[in-house]
Amino acid sequence: MVHSGWETTDRIPVRNTVGLEDCADFECDLKAVSLARAFVRRTLTSWEVAQLAPDAEVLASELVTNAVLHARTAMRLVLTLDGDGLRISVFDENTRLPTTAGVPEHATSGRGLMLVERMADAWGVEQSSEGKTVWARIGSSPAPVGDDCLDLTETANVDGAIAAMDRGEAERKGDREPT
Repeated sequence: MVHSGWETTDRIPVRNTVGLEDCADFECDLKAVSLARAFVRRTLTSWEVAQLAPDAEVLASELVTNAVLHARTAMRLVLTLDGDGLRISVFDENTRLPTTAGVPEHATSGRGLMLVERMADAWGVEQSSEGKTVWARIGSSPAPVGDDCLDLTETANVDGAIAAMDRGEAERKGDREPT
């Protein structure tokens, strides 16, 4: 499933002029999602930025899932760490651009790009004649100071998590308004 050889213990990320970069190639198979998460966790741990791994794993799994379900081609996951943060990108050979279409209320899928949009500092798509790259960037803005982290531990599903994020965002905006 993984063709890059990243499983070997002697694989060392190569420093280049922009920082660190590593990649893994996957076949179009749902097993790629869990393999991508493991690749992200292992790579970020070896780069000593394991604090980015939880969010990066979710973003990578959403981007890889979209490639498996919609592009239906082989794909390449690339992690790039530089002064602007961590970029997670997935290249596939389908030129059709992803969309964030409306999702029926009781649907069990279809919210991946909405989740990417909420979690990432930035995200986008780069199209070429060979296919497209969908990317997300995290770690480019400083972590909030204080004890105002959003608690999603009690949410039962994606809808509950999104609702909690909306409430938290509204509360933070309310805290900044003059009284």
